[in-house]
Amino acid sequence: MFDLKDFPERITVELTNRCNLECTFCPRHLVGMKLGNMEWDLFAKIVDEAAEHLPMIMPIFFRGESLTHPDIYKMIKYAKGKGIGPIQLASNGFLLNEEAGDKLIEAGVDFISFSLDTIDAEVYKKTRIHSDLNIAMNNVVAFVKKCEQLKEKGVQVPEIQVSSVDVDEYRESQQRFIDFWRQYADRVRIYIEHSSDGHLGSIKTLHNESEQRRPCGKVYSDMIIYWDGTVGICNHDWDNRLSLGNVKEHSIQEIWSSDKYMQIRKMHEAGEFVDDIVCKNCDHWRMYYSPDGFVGKAFDKIPRKE
Repeated sequence: MFDLKDFPERITVELTNRCNLECTFCPRHLVGMKLGNMEWDLFAKIVDEAAEHLPMIMPIFFRGESLTHPDIYKMIKYAKGKGIGPIQLASNGFLLNEEAGDKLIEAGVDFISFSLDTIDAEVYKKTRIHSDLNIAMNNVVAFVKKCEQLKEKGVQVPEIQVSSVDVDEYRESQQRFIDFWRQYADRVRIYIEHSSDGHLGSIKTLHNESEQRRPCGKVYSDMIIYWDGTVGICNHDWDNRLSLGNVKEHSIQEIWSSDKYMQIRKMHEAGEFVDDIVCKNCDHWRMYYSPDGFVGKAFDKIPRKE
């Protein structure tokens, strides 16, 4: 059993749920959602309260591409100034031109994961609509090299991860993808595909309804806040069916300690879930009982041959 934290240790803040791409395997296709950007005053309110409970991990992405938000660099800088960190970002890399990369480094982001999936341009084109693999790859390689140069000068730069999803389309070139990006990224991650059976968070190859369900650590330590201030359970709660509250109307602390949140934790402890909760069919609780602490595969950086 997990100890309930007095305040979430990790708050995922969705700066926007708008995305510049349409990926065929994305859970966006399973939900209907109003699109929007988080307003500055709301972001500052979240950061100000979180700053009273340091240390605080803050991913600043969820259902969209955060680089489309006009205030992202200002927001990162504000959060860093309040002592928040590590600040984590995920991006498809398509918008990461030189100016954007420089601003991210200057703002102080601590970790960036680039979802690039494959090194096969034709396969990429079929699964990541409106993007261009050559542009995305060149952007990330250039960013990595700049970070390496700055790091040698003593400048703080973000840790860099490049990731793929373990789906049929990418499997043929997966090893080449891993070998290529291990020369550049600090880590290469291969995530297991989830939600493909229509249930958010479900991993089809692992899902077993007859297996004894164990509690997920996320409900004891993590919170997610959507762009409009509403609160969800975790980063697999794409459609927010339970409506836990809104940080425009209540403090993070009040929502975290609310009866609704406590009911969710009791469901996990009993292993019994109501039909409209994302946890019912989610398999990511398994990460807390894995020797590696995650599901999927990870590979560390190897020296690059120039």
